[in-house]
Amino acid sequence: MKSRTTIQDVAKKAMVSKVTVSYVLNGRDADVRISQETRARVLQAAEELGYRPSGVARMLVNQRSGTIAVVFQYASYFSHWSSFTSDVMRGVCEAAVVEGFDLMLHTKATETVDQELNQLLDGRVDGALVLRDGNDPMVQQLINRGFPFVLFFTRNYDPRACFVDSDNYMGGQIATDHLIKLGHRRIGMVRGSHQSTSSNDRFNGYRDALESNGIACREDHVLAIPTPDSPLGGLDDLMARPDRPTAFFIWSDDVAYPVMGRLKELGFECPRDVSIVGFDSLPSSELCSPRLTSVKQAIEEIARAATQMLVARINGEDIRQRQQIFPLTLDIRSSTGPAPDLT
Repeated sequence: MKSRTTIQDVAKKAMVSKVTVSYVLNGRDADVRISQETRARVLQAAEELGYRPSGVARMLVNQRSGTIAVVFQYASYFSHWSSFTSDVMRGVCEAAVVEGFDLMLHTKATETVDQELNQLLDGRVDGALVLRDGNDPMVQQLINRGFPFVLFFTRNYDPRACFVDSDNYMGGQIATDHLIKLGHRRIGMVRGSHQSTSSNDRFNGYRDALESNGIACREDHVLAIPTPDSPLGGLDDLMARPDRPTAFFIWSDDVAYPVMGRLKELGFECPRDVSIVGFDSLPSSELCSPRLTSVKQAIEEIARAATQMLVARINGEDIRQRQQIFPLTLDIRSSTGPAPDLT
C-alpha cells in the first residue's frame, strides 16, 4: 500500500524547510515574506506529489475543528426522525453550509454528566446546539466552563446563556383561546415531560387562558404524554368519564397524531365529539385526517438563527441579543369545531 505523502516529502522535493511548506499551505506565506518563486515551487511540489493536508493536523494548528455538535434530549430523537426533528435539522444544515461548518450528531450514550462533558469538550467540535431541558445539569456545566453553545427550542434563565426559542407561553394561550371561542369549557391538555421548559411554558399559557375566562384548570383533565411512543392508557380512562373534555390542546403535533388515532379507535369523531389543537404546525398536519389545527412556530428559522448565533460565539463576536424569542400564530384547520352539546 502506498504511504501517505507527508509535509516532509513536499519540503524535500521543493528544497525548502517543513516550516516554509506549512506557512505556504496554510496561506500564511505573506506573514513571513516568503518569495513568490518559493511559494510557487512549494505548491507545484505538493500538486505533483498529490499531497493532501491532514485534517487533524490543520485542527491542531488552527485550534478549530470546523464542526458543530447537535445535542438533543435523547439520542433516539435522531433515529426516530420525527417531522419536528427533520425541520430542525433542515434549518441547522442550511445555516451550517453557509457558515462553512460540518455537523456531528451527539448520539453516544453516557452514564454521567462528566462523561458527556468529556465527549463534547474533547476537541472534536467547536461548539454545540443544545435542545435539552432548561435545568439539565449538563447545560449549567457548559455555562460554567465557557464552552460555546446555544440552546434552541428551550431556554435557561442564567444571563450568560444564549438561546433561541418560541414564545411558548403565548402559544398555550392562543390554542386555548381558540377553543374557548368555539364554546368549549371542558378543555384538557396533553403536556410533555414536567422537566421540559417548552411544555411547562405552554401549560402555563393554557392554564392562564382558562382562568382569565373564568374556567377552572382541572388537573384531572391534564395528561402527560412526552413522546409519540409514550403509553396512551390515561387517555382511555379520561374519555370514559361523563365529564370528559370536549377539546384538547396537545403540546406537540408528533404527539397529537397518535392521540387522534386513539380517540378514533375509542369511537370519538374529531371535531364532532372532540376538538384537537396541536403545536408546531408541521407539514404533516395538512396530511392527517382531519387536518390538524396547530400553533405554528418557525422551526427552520429558529434552527438557522441558533446556528448563526453559535457561529458568532465560536468566532468570539460580541452578541448583543443573547436571547431571541420568535412569535407564534395559529393555523386553523378542520380538527377544531364548536363544542358538542352534552347536556
